[in-house]
Amino acid sequence: MSEFWTERRVARFFTILTSAAVVAADVYLFFMFRQHAGAFPPPWDRAVPVGIAGILLFAVWRLRRQVRLFREDR
Repeated sequence: MSEFWTERRVARFFTILTSAAVVAADVYLFFMFRQHAGAFPPPWDRAVPVGIAGILLFAVWRLRRQVRLFREDR
């Protein structure tokens, strides 16, 4: 392994890939929910988008943090 690809950077790179996949899946899940929102009963029609938004916010925060740490680590 070269000096650029240390064990820490490889781990952060794969965390970035995983976080990006979670963000993409969450956006897809939100659009699928929007298409089928009428099928959910009243308490779930508001709870599901709140849950999706919470997961999306956490995943975006983690993705940005890992990209920043990856860029700063030398």
